[in-house]
Amino acid sequence: MVLKIVKVLNNNVVISLNEKGEDIIVMGSGIAFQKKRGDTIEENKVERIFSQQVPDLAAKFQKILHEIPGEYLEITEKIIENARKKLEHDFDDNIYLSLMDHIHFSVQRYREGMLIKNQLLTETKMMYRGEYEAAKEALELINKTFETELPEDEAGFIAFHFVNAGMNGSMEDTVQRTRIVQDTLMIIRNYFKMEFQEDSLDYYRLVTHLKFFVQRMMDKKPLTATDGDRQLLELVENNYKKSYECVRRISKYIHLEFGYQASDEEKLYLTIHIERVREHNA
Repeated sequence: MVLKIVKVLNNNVVISLNEKGEDIIVMGSGIAFQKKRGDTIEENKVERIFSQQVPDLAAKFQKILHEIPGEYLEITEKIIENARKKLEHDFDDNIYLSLMDHIHFSVQRYREGMLIKNQLLTETKMMYRGEYEAAKEALELINKTFETELPEDEAGFIAFHFVNAGMNGSMEDTVQRTRIVQDTLMIIRNYFKMEFQEDSLDYYRLVTHLKFFVQRMMDKKPLTATDGDRQLLELVENNYKKSYECVRRISKYIHLEFGYQASDEEKLYLTIHIERVREHNA
């Protein structure tokens, strides 16, 4: 299919039409250089075509590109492509807008001497290790490109964008998931009066389990029982009484705050993970 330019947004982004006559966004380095409406798009320069959530996405692109210098789109493209290769999965198209807007705002905030502390940085580093490593590389590129010294906190914020775009959820959901895990870890920490050994494999397994537990909770898709689970639950209740009591407190918090009733199977596996961490810290 031959694509023709309907509107030039900048040298790297144009609006075109698909075979149904619907708006699409076409992106590529220099794709619109010295071109105008009606010109044909060179196929070998096309790097990405956005067809989801158009024309809403097209309208947002036009607005943001009008307000934000082109170099921010270029660095956003590099960061997303690097993250895609590192994490080995694609992202929702909206990340191009949300991340570009975030980077621009962060650089502006830095130049005005305003930095925001990321209260969820530790949890983000543990919960989303791959996304955080990709975000650290992104932060290095941002600081080099714009001659800034944005702190590590910013990598945590960027990691949220990767998580959010990978799960096709909202940023609010991502923040809420992280905060629930943080609160749950605080309940465990206070109940046993211990500090976690965050570099241990058992702690990593606990956090990973909590991350998926919270996702199931938000999706309202609890684990279901098997005959083996029911027998194991009785064994766990008897042998890991302190850890099971801690899980009961966590379940109460989840129920009071979110109206979610954790299943016996959820309690079972969470108890096992907590017991492993407790033993490791003993």
